[in-house]
Amino acid sequence: MLLPNHGANPQLLANSLKISLDENSIDFSVNVNPYPALRRMKDMWSSLYEDILQYPDPFAEPFVQFVSEKEGLNADQILAGNGAAELIFLIAQAYRGSNVLIAAPAFSEYEDACEVNDCNVDFYVTRKEKGWKPDLQELNEKLHGKQLCFLCNPNNPTGTVMELNTLEAIIVLCECHHVTLVVDEAFVHFLEKPVSAVHLMKKYSNLIVLRSLTKMFHLPGLRLGYAMSSKEQIEKLRRFQPPWSVNGPAQKLGILCLEQEECADEIAMKTAVERERIFPILDKLGFETSPSTVNYYLLRESGEENVQLALIKYLMIKGMIVRHTFNFRGLDGHYIRLAIRTPEENDRLLAALEGWKAR
Repeated sequence: MLLPNHGANPQLLANSLKISLDENSIDFSVNVNPYPALRRMKDMWSSLYEDILQYPDPFAEPFVQFVSEKEGLNADQILAGNGAAELIFLIAQAYRGSNVLIAAPAFSEYEDACEVNDCNVDFYVTRKEKGWKPDLQELNEKLHGKQLCFLCNPNNPTGTVMELNTLEAIIVLCECHHVTLVVDEAFVHFLEKPVSAVHLMKKYSNLIVLRSLTKMFHLPGLRLGYAMSSKEQIEKLRRFQPPWSVNGPAQKLGILCLEQEECADEIAMKTAVERERIFPILDKLGFETSPSTVNYYLLRESGEENVQLALIKYLMIKGMIVRHTFNFRGLDGHYIRLAIRTPEENDRLLAALEGWKAR
């Protein structure tokens, strides 16, 4: 059975499972903010027509300058990209043929990008017993002989986040092994108390931090992300990026989104309230969840190690689209990943799961 590699492909998943998709289905497989996009974004959309008629700034310099001032970095330490996915592929190109370590389970694009660029990929798999967080001694052993390491924080798909002191300890380990560490912070805006490696770039030159505006600001169709690192690392990545990679509307809307970060704080708070509401209910129903701190989580029936395909099919029939975990190394289909959506939508999911238990 060939299942789609990503969430947000409801019809592909339904076709693979030979299930008819209800037109009122709710997509819990996509971990994008479920609330409406910024109102100001809609208000200014018509004014972006002129930007479609001309070439954008080839390197998104106005956006980059805005980010540099916001983050306290030099503009030459920032590279804007066509979503974080493009930046991941640029990193893999820059380190073509290298020995790469990926902390798993993780976003599948790390492995895909590295394999396309003839890298030798190894994995360090975190475990539920350790809260899905790396063991520093084990990670240290895995870093021997590597040149590049990918780490997702907050982690996708578990939703867990590492404390700042642990994150810095990993950066130090990588520095000792002469390894460049990529910290993917695509979901950092969903943290009530953000933990970011950005300010550590003043101490360590072996660090690349990735950010995405897709998830929090509801922009999956526009594509915008950025990398932050040393001047030397950014120059290394820029060599592989074509000009005009970021379109004109994306550049302007990116600035608008980052100007409105108080809206992100409000969404993060709403998400936390829902998370704290639904997790105890799921526990009472007999489901185990990952200790998530963001807008998605892993779920499986307590004590069950079996593949969750039957539950996926049941929920799909009930109009709940979920994310399988067959292509997440270390999960192998034993969990499903679910987004935290609006209270009304989460209640529909809870009712469906209660029905599953009552069969």
